[in-house]
Amino acid sequence: MRQDQWGHEVTAASDEAVEALDTTVTAYLGLRLDTGDHLKATFKADAEMPMASIARGNFMQLFCHSGLLKRTDESISGAEAAIAQHGATRRERLHLAALKAWRAGDLRKTLDLWENILLDNPNDVLALRLAHFLHFYLGDMQSMRDSVNRVMYAWDASVPAYGFIKGMQSFGFEEAGLYEPAETAGREAVEINPQDAWSTHSVAHVLEMTGRHEEGIDWLEGLCGNWGGVNNFKYHTWWHLALYYLEREDFSKVLDLYDTEFRKEPTDDHIDIANAVSMLARLEMRNVKIGARWDELADICAKHVDDHLFVFHDAHYIMALAAAGRDKDVTHMLKSMEEAANNTNTTEGPVFKEVGLPLCRAIVAGRKGDHEAVVDLIAPIRYQIYRIGGSHAQRDVFAQMLVHAAVTDRQHKLARSLIGERVERRPGSSLNWRWLGEVLDGLGDMSGAAGARRKADELVAI
Repeated sequence: MRQDQWGHEVTAASDEAVEALDTTVTAYLGLRLDTGDHLKATFKADAEMPMASIARGNFMQLFCHSGLLKRTDESISGAEAAIAQHGATRRERLHLAALKAWRAGDLRKTLDLWENILLDNPNDVLALRLAHFLHFYLGDMQSMRDSVNRVMYAWDASVPAYGFIKGMQSFGFEEAGLYEPAETAGREAVEINPQDAWSTHSVAHVLEMTGRHEEGIDWLEGLCGNWGGVNNFKYHTWWHLALYYLEREDFSKVLDLYDTEFRKEPTDDHIDIANAVSMLARLEMRNVKIGARWDELADICAKHVDDHLFVFHDAHYIMALAAAGRDKDVTHMLKSMEEAANNTNTTEGPVFKEVGLPLCRAIVAGRKGDHEAVVDLIAPIRYQIYRIGGSHAQRDVFAQMLVHAAVTDRQHKLARSLIGERVERRPGSSLNWRWLGEVLDGLGDMSGAAGARRKADELVAI
C-alpha cells in the first residue's frame, strides 16, 4: 500500500506509479490534452494497478461514445484481474462498482457509490469530479452544487488541486442560480490557475446568465491565450464567446468563431457537436444564412443514430440530421430511440420516454415547417427539459425553439406570454425584444412594437 498526494491508500507496485496516477488525475481536472499520455505512463509504471484501469474505464465513459464501450469493458476486466491478484482497498472496490454501474446505465447507483466514497474520502478528487459530471447530465443542479459543498470542509489552499475544486463549486452555484458566490469562487479558481478552463467557463456562464455580455467578451478574450494545452473543451469556451457576440448581433463574428475556433476541426466529440449544432440553430432563428454547415455535422451525427446514452446528445444529433434533410437517418433514430425509451433498466430510459421523444419529435417537426406541432410537443414538457442535462445556457436553444415556433405560427398571445417570461428574466437580450416587437405587431400594438425594436437596437449599440 502506498499513498497518493491526497492521502488515500493506493494498491500499487511503486511510488512512481502512484505519482503517475496523481498526475493523470490532475491533468483530467484541468481538461488537459496530455491526460492520455499521463495515463499511459501510469500503466507503464504499473500495468496491474486497479485504479489505473478504473480511471481508464471512467475516461472511456466520459467520451459518451457507444463505439468506446468495449474499452470500458476491457478496463473493468483489467481492474477485476488486478484486484484478484493484488487485492484492493474499500475505496478502490467502490470505484470499480461505480464504474460497472455506469457501464450498465444505472446512473443513480453510480452517483450513490461515488457519494459514498466521498463520505469517508472527501479529498477523492476523481470521485468528486465524476459525480460533478453525472449530476450535470442528469439535470440535478442542486445535487451538483451540494456534492461539492459537502466536502469543502476538507479543502483549502494547502491541498493539491484546491483551485479545481473551487471551480466545481463555482459551476454548482451558477447552475443553481447563485450567481454572486459562483462568480467569487470562479474568479478565485482562475486567479490560482489561469489555465483552468472549467473555472474560466463557469464565470462565463455567470456573465451570460446575468446579461453582462461586454464583460464576458473581455473575460474570455483576456484568457484565451491560456487554452493551448486544453483538450477539446477549449472549443466550448470559444462557443461561449460566440454567444456574447450573438447577443451583440455581430453575426459575421459568430460565424468566424464557428469556422476558425469551435468548429475548425470536424471532431466527433459530443460537446463539440452540441456547440456547433446549437449555434447554427440559434443563428437560423435569427434569420442568419449559415450555408452548407449542416452537412458536415450531419455526416458525423449519422454515426450516432443508435447511441442513446444521454438525451441531451441525441437531441443535438437529430437536430443536425433533420436540418440537413437526412430523413432516413431521422426516421431510424426516432425508432431506435423508442426502443431506448422502453428500457426500464437504465436511468435514461424514462427520460427518453417522457422528455426525449417529444423533444426530438418537435425538433423534426420544426424542420418540416410544422410549427404548431412544435408548440404542442414542447409546451407540455418545457419544465421537464432540465432532466436531459446540460447547462441553462445550453438548454436555452430548446426554449428558443418554442418561442420561435409560437411566433412563426402566429400564436401571438402564447408567444407574448413566453417572451414576457424571458424579458423579465433576461432584459438584456436583444433577441427577446426583437421577438416582442414582431408579436406586438401581430397583436396590433404598433407603438409597443416600435418601442421593443428600439430597445433591441439600444442593447446592440451598447
